[in-house]
Amino acid sequence: MRLEIEKGLQGAIKQIKALKQKPKLIAVQIPEGLKTRALEIADKIEKNSGAEVVTFADPCFGACDPADVRARQLGADLLVHFGHTKMLSSEIPAIYAPLGYEFNENELAGKIAEKLNEVSFKKIALCATAQYAEKLGEIKKVLGKKGIKAEIGTGGKRVALAGQVLGCNYSVLGRAAEQADAVVFVGDGLFHPLGISFSISKPVLIANPLAEKVEEMQNQRNMFLRKRYAAIALAKNAKVFGIIASTKRGQMNMRKALEIKKEIEKEGKKAYLIAGDLVKMEYLLGMQLDALVCTACPRIALDDSILFKIPIITPNELEIVFGKRVLENYKFEELD
Repeated sequence: MRLEIEKGLQGAIKQIKALKQKPKLIAVQIPEGLKTRALEIADKIEKNSGAEVVTFADPCFGACDPADVRARQLGADLLVHFGHTKMLSSEIPAIYAPLGYEFNENELAGKIAEKLNEVSFKKIALCATAQYAEKLGEIKKVLGKKGIKAEIGTGGKRVALAGQVLGCNYSVLGRAAEQADAVVFVGDGLFHPLGISFSISKPVLIANPLAEKVEEMQNQRNMFLRKRYAAIALAKNAKVFGIIASTKRGQMNMRKALEIKKEIEKEGKKAYLIAGDLVKMEYLLGMQLDALVCTACPRIALDDSILFKIPIITPNELEIVFGKRVLENYKFEELD
């Protein structure tokens, strides 16, 4: 299985050629995993567009992090963003080139059907990350032939593709999951299916095209909860909180940060608002903080907590700290 880089690149070039207003300077934004192809991508775009190309070296964290403002500051008249679907409006014209994986969807659908038959599930909601979402229609078709009804939902304004889940948004599962026996997530990694499992009261199965297997995830869910409860327990002893507010446009939630500051102060504790583009422990070492509450991307607190020397929690977890939410009602933070 391979990432369809050339397909995404040629799709972007086709859109560039179709533009009525030909760009003179194109800014290119690529995820870290594509940096080894950065120069090749720049060469091909220059050759096919006649424009100069400037490639951003900064890390790109997703569709919530487009470089349109910085591209405009450089004088670029077009942004080409690889690896993600469109989420936000742009200050300059922008082309999004999501990159999908090539895999045998028929074979994966067969493995899904086998697993569902083992647990006697006949109705499911199908979802995936952007890299796999375009294959959901074919998987649904194959499952239908095997007697399994699959629904693919549509999400809110942050979501570009049918069935697509984001690490901060699971809105595609609303109606699709209501009548389902379970949710089947097509993708790799645990973060997205964990978020799904806390957003709905249905079993969640992971169909991983990379590992070529389908599995339930209750054990991983329980292990995750134990780790998060440890962070919550440590935060209960905190007297001074730092509230992280992101300056990334797709993660910015200053209103929430201000609300949290008031809630912490009501509990008789100190709270400070801290803003930044990148959230790293090394940037906070000089501050005398006992715990952090992150209103930016939930992955910072939930995936990267090991990188922080003090507990870092989400706004929903802060509610557990203050006794306003029980652990049994644990949920991932979602952004609209």
